Amino acid sequence: MNMKVLGPAIVALTAIVDQLSKWAVLEKKFRPHLGLGDPMRFADWLHDAPDRLSFISRPICSMFNLTMVWNEGISFGFLQTGGWGFLTIAGLAITGFFAFWMMKAKDTLEVLGIALIVGGALGNIFDRIRFGAVADFIDIYWKNWHFPAFNVADAAISVGVFILIVQSLFFAKNSA
Repeated sequence: MNMKVLGPAIVALTAIVDQLSKWAVLEKKFRPHLGLGDPMRFADWLHDAPDRLSFISRPICSMFNLTMVWNEGISFGFLQTGGWGFLTIAGLAITGFFAFWMMKAKDTLEVLGIALIVGGALGNIFDRIRFGAVADFIDIYWKNWHFPAFNVADAAISVGVFILIVQSLFFAKNSA
């Protein structure tokens, strides 16, 4: 497949799936439980950002909750005091670098990894612009230990980084 098409398609799909997952959990699952009225339609939710929902947690199984957390830092809650303006601008600059790299890449695994990173970053940047923070809701835990809450965008970024590491260690062509 043409890398110039594959990369942007994965970026768009990743960002859309991230936003759809956030809308489904925040509007369909949490809003009714908080007694805040009917859920917004997806297009309306994208266009007119609702107020941030308060903390809520709903158990799904013995190791997984849906838990509403507003992350004002970066992935997994790091840099909470960075300020949303700085983090948004820095995120856009870094995303631009990765997008440029993606358009130059020739290897399918490399394009896939970068595209997941860019798509995830755009999903979180979109939240930060609309809400001043990123909506995290996936809460995985064992007994009393909880992994930091995250979302689909964070997962895409992590998988993208993993793919780039595997690609560079095992599949990169030697330049020597």
